[in-house]
Amino acid sequence: MATTPPGEPAALEPGPNTGAGGTAPVAMSPAAMKHIVLLDQLRGFGIVAVICTVVSMLIFAALRHPLGTQWANAISLVLCSVLNTELNRRISFGITGLHLWWRDQRRGLWIMLLALGITSGSLLVLHAVSPKASLATELAVIVLGNVASAVTRFVLLRYWIFRRLRHGATAVPLHN
Repeated sequence: MATTPPGEPAALEPGPNTGAGGTAPVAMSPAAMKHIVLLDQLRGFGIVAVICTVVSMLIFAALRHPLGTQWANAISLVLCSVLNTELNRRISFGITGLHLWWRDQRRGLWIMLLALGITSGSLLVLHAVSPKASLATELAVIVLGNVASAVTRFVLLRYWIFRRLRHGATAVPLHN
């Protein structure tokens, strides 16, 4: 039986509660866990943002000529808002059930109004300055407008729509 002198940990001797390689699981403080959860949510939010931006730009580009820039922008944002809220429920916040789905979607549409206001206003300014702006320029303006509203969107998702997760409601564990 191996023994270690008093005061020295038996770091190389695997015990019953050690992981692979003999390392003991690390206990985390609640503050550290909050940061890990936040980083995990931000990572998921970034993934969702990329997916929804690509889908929104494709819809906008397809609808721009038949409907005009403002209608194409509005329709793409409304459609992508539903997708965005659903993907954020699952990927960013770990919610997979249908409990409160309609409420979450309704609130997500309210948040979409912020992005719609920013992007529509940006398009109005663009067309006032450059009436013959190209599709690429319009898409760039919309993407910049969506990036401008993304921080507010994340804060509203975290602290308004999905606040129940911070108050003890259970959800599926996030990414490992």
